[in-house]
Amino acid sequence: MINKKIKTLKILVVAGGWSDEREISLMSGRNIFYCLKKNKFKVKFLDIKKKNIQQILKNKPDIIFNALHGEYGEDGGINAFATKNKIAITHSGSISSALCFNKRLLKNYLKSKLNILSPKEIINTKNIEFPVISKPNWGGSSKGIKFINNENFLNRNLNNQQILIEEIIRGKELTVTVIENNNKIMALGVTEIEYDNKHYDYIAKYTKNKSLHFLPARISKLQYNSLMEISKKIFCICNCKGIARLDFIISNKDEKIYFLEMNTHPGLTKISLAPEQAKYQCFSYLYLLKQIINSSL
Repeated sequence: MINKKIKTLKILVVAGGWSDEREISLMSGRNIFYCLKKNKFKVKFLDIKKKNIQQILKNKPDIIFNALHGEYGEDGGINAFATKNKIAITHSGSISSALCFNKRLLKNYLKSKLNILSPKEIINTKNIEFPVISKPNWGGSSKGIKFINNENFLNRNLNNQQILIEEIIRGKELTVTVIENNNKIMALGVTEIEYDNKHYDYIAKYTKNKSLHFLPARISKLQYNSLMEISKKIFCICNCKGIARLDFIISNKDEKIYFLEMNTHPGLTKISLAPEQAKYQCFSYLYLLKQIINSSL
C-alpha cells in the first residue's frame, strides 16, 4: 500500500545539474513538481548547480525526489550526499546507481550473473566488420553516439575507458520499465520504438512525433514475456529501487535478444517512455510518482 504519510512529508524535487542532460532533467523535474504541487503535496523545486548543493540542506527536506540525469544524479553522487546527511532519496542507492551508470561494468557484471547476450565490444582492430558504434561509457539521452567506418578512430580510442565501441546489432529496439508497485517488482510493458534518424538519438527521444512507440511491442508472446521476466531479474540482481528502464534489441538476423543498457533514472517528461508504460497499466502519472516515493521510505 502507498504510505499514508507521504502527503505530510517535505519533498524537494532536485533537477538540472551540470551534465549534458541538464535540459531533460529540468523538464522531468518540473513535470514532477507541478504534478505533486497540483495534488497538494508539500513540495519545493531546486535547480541544482555545483555551487548550490548545500541548498538541499537549507530546504530541510524529509525526502529528495531525484530528477537529475547524468553526472551526480545517476552515478550515485547525490544518493551518497543524501545518505551522509540522513535524508531519504528516491531511486536506486549509490552503489547500484554507479554500477548501472557504467555501461561496460554493468554488461560484464550481468554476464557473470545471467546468461544474457549484449553487443560484442570491439577491443582490437582484427577482423572488424564496419560500421561499428561508439558511445560514451556513461551518460544517457543518446548523446555522443557515433558510427565508425574506418580504423583511424579505433586506433585512437580502443583503450579509452570513457568510450564503449561495439558491433552494431540491426533489429527492433525495445524498452521495458520496471517499478516497485506496492513493494512488489513489476514490469510495466515492452515498447517497440521506430524512428527515421540513423539511431534513436536525442532528437528522436525528446521531440514530439520524431519517433513511434508501439505498446505492446510487435513481437511474439514468448519474446514479450521473456523481456518482462529478464528485466525484473536484472532490476533485482542490480539491487535497484523505485524505477528503472532497460533497453534491448531483437536481432533481425537470428531473433536473439541483446541487452543494451539500463537507466536507473528514466525520463519523466510528458513524452517519456516510463509514464507511457505506466498509463498502459492504467497507472496515472501521480500514482507512478507516489510509488517511486513510497519505495524509498
